[in-house]
Amino acid sequence: MRDISFSDLDLLSINIFVNLYENRSATFVSHKLNVPAPKISRCLKHAREIFGNELFIRKKHGLVPNEFAGKIYPIAKEILECSKNLQKLNGVHGLNPQYHFEILAPDLISYPFPKVLLNAIKNAGKDISFNISSWTKHSINDIISGEADLGLCCSKMLDNIKEHDNSLNAIPLKKLNKLFLVCNHEHPILKEEITLESIAQYPFINSNMGHSEQELSPYQEFCLSQHIKLTTEMNLTGLTGLFEYLRSSQGIALLPYSSIFTMINNTPDLHACRLSDVESERLYMHVKEPNLYLVYSDNNEEPNLHWLASEVRGLVELFLH
Repeated sequence: MRDISFSDLDLLSINIFVNLYENRSATFVSHKLNVPAPKISRCLKHAREIFGNELFIRKKHGLVPNEFAGKIYPIAKEILECSKNLQKLNGVHGLNPQYHFEILAPDLISYPFPKVLLNAIKNAGKDISFNISSWTKHSINDIISGEADLGLCCSKMLDNIKEHDNSLNAIPLKKLNKLFLVCNHEHPILKEEITLESIAQYPFINSNMGHSEQELSPYQEFCLSQHIKLTTEMNLTGLTGLFEYLRSSQGIALLPYSSIFTMINNTPDLHACRLSDVESERLYMHVKEPNLYLVYSDNNEEPNLHWLASEVRGLVELFLH
């Protein structure tokens, strides 16, 4: 690796490198950052030239970081976090403040958000920037502490969210009473009648994507209540890890988000289908259906927070049906 000067590095290339490392998909990163695919390629090429290393190996299912990329990643991540903190500082003290918001949401929901939200900000003439990160088990605390401004999460009980802190405001947006099956496109279940019972014949992958806390999925609860033997092979919360696992296994995942179809269109070797209303209704006769909530703290006095919250609510209505 040749010597690196600060003039060689740009924050966009660092941001793209970090997101490629975390998500393994140039298409996903392009949508997430609202950066055209050719520019993603140019920035990756630029990073490779700077470091004198390939950084990623292109496989059939995406980009896989090599050992050297693993050494760079924590440093690049720290640089990115520092730039965000500087941006926030500039937003408070700069002559022309720009209000920056950190939004937390499940990848499956937020995938189409950046481009549409940027257009809404532009059309409204708002001086706003934002970053969308994945919802994790720490996200509620991040909103309470002020590290994040706005979140979208899935929960069975409103009290499960509000019990964390009295300042939390949780607004119900959608009943998540539909189920969408995801599996390998050659999975044998696709050649038979798909029922709650037939799904249990295969390894189940529990995905608590966007949940306010780690908990049994509605399907796991249903099987438990009906004494149906179910083998839970894995618990995964990240979309990339889930897709990679399903591609190479006989596992099945059930997700409550209709936006899975948008993702599957850009993801090879996977298949998604909606369970029949009969099967979904059978399940939710025995377990409580979850809701999608918009969460923010009443202590957050950032200007434009309520405007942004309203726009995010509109995006949920648009992309979750």
